[in-house]
Amino acid sequence: MRRTLLILLLALIASFSIAQRSVVIAGVIDSEDPLPEGTRLGVQLLDAEDAWSYEVASVAPIAGSFRLELAGAPEERLRAFRSGAVLLPGLQNEYRVEPDDVRYAQGALAMYLDRDGDEVWTREPERDPYFLALAQLEEPIGFFSLIYVDRPAVMAGGGVELRLERGWNLYAVRFPETGPAYAVVQELSDVALEVLDLLPR
Repeated sequence: MRRTLLILLLALIASFSIAQRSVVIAGVIDSEDPLPEGTRLGVQLLDAEDAWSYEVASVAPIAGSFRLELAGAPEERLRAFRSGAVLLPGLQNEYRVEPDDVRYAQGALAMYLDRDGDEVWTREPERDPYFLALAQLEEPIGFFSLIYVDRPAVMAGGGVELRLERGWNLYAVRFPETGPAYAVVQELSDVALEVLDLLPR
């Protein structure tokens, strides 16, 4: 009996230790022209040059709206999270990160035309066309960033202290009449994606 309880306790501890935060991003797509069949919206990890490097999730928009859930990121894609390493709306690079051994990945919304039908953005040999689009928050207006960290961390700067949980985090800054409001949240439901152009491959 004691051995069974011990095994259950160890399993419970292990599940807490490997648990990581997932996040949800939902909203609408504003496009003057109807989106072509095969359009997908995903999240790409950014490399050191801020280029798309790896898709972690994608969905097909439905009736001009979308809902994306992010649950993980490959360990081999993580980099050291140096203070000021990511330009954050409102804070720019004027913040510090603690502890100093945190590793991270940054994600970006990526909308593309999935011409080969494999449900992922194709890089080679012929790249799928992608949309130039701008994302913002609407209620109230603001901006956000997607940050994955491999352990709990704190970002502090400009009189703001924000706690990141292990896994994905949605950093958001909004601009109500009272002034900037900063937060790290698990869900954003008022994302507006404005489509500007479809760039050829």
